[in-house]
Amino acid sequence: MKKLIAVFFLMCSVVAEAKAADKFILAGSGSNIAATQLLVNAFKKLHPETTFAPLTNIGSTGAAQAVADGAITVGLLSRPLRESEKNLNLVVVPYARTPLVIGTHSNVVDDDITFAELVNIYRGIKTTWKNGRTIVVLNREPGESSIDLLEEKVPGFREVYSDSIKTHRWTVIMKDDQMNRRITETLDAIGISDMGTIVTEKLNIKPLKLNGITPTPAHVKNGKYPLYKTLAFTYRQDQFTPQVKAFIEFACSSAGHEVLEKNGYASF
Repeated sequence: MKKLIAVFFLMCSVVAEAKAADKFILAGSGSNIAATQLLVNAFKKLHPETTFAPLTNIGSTGAAQAVADGAITVGLLSRPLRESEKNLNLVVVPYARTPLVIGTHSNVVDDDITFAELVNIYRGIKTTWKNGRTIVVLNREPGESSIDLLEEKVPGFREVYSDSIKTHRWTVIMKDDQMNRRITETLDAIGISDMGTIVTEKLNIKPLKLNGITPTPAHVKNGKYPLYKTLAFTYRQDQFTPQVKAFIEFACSSAGHEVLEKNGYASF
């Protein structure tokens, strides 16, 4: 509830400022911010008359509701719509995929991790890296898109994650940018990020191989790497203005794909 209230007041501030200046408002999942900023920068070179509000991280849930309420122009999603959101009459346009990364601080000597090891780390059974240093787990909150994906794809993760939340076993980080910063700042840390953001923002995060597979766009495309987020735009059909149409068509064009693929994303 506190998170939803904070999102509400943040969006009120962003919307008031942006509407006063007649700006194009995009907001939503933190996993989406880096990719969308790349597209915004490229789009503005072709359409300098379009003014964008600063991109804002309100999460996929906040994005869906804000678009439905007419508070923002386009929402940024990094997960499919939930059943409770499917009656909001939203149009969803996927445009890229980014490998979910199990990432560590650069001092960690380990290069890879298996599903079983990840589960045992969350369970508190595997507590050290190969050099004997203690693993520092940085967790995400329930309902966050990375956690949803891990619960879906990693056998046993749902149960150990739920137990870790109930027992307050690990530090919970509430936003993607905060998680990325904490991984880079915390010796021996392990956390969750995505390859697109790591590449685009040149983050000093060490991506671990997962079950022996490197988290690359190519391995997402050929099906070898199982963990990835699908990034999408969402909007209301009655708000599909020429401006919105032009931006989304650019994002899904060959020019947009080129921008994304140069920065660690797999385009559709």
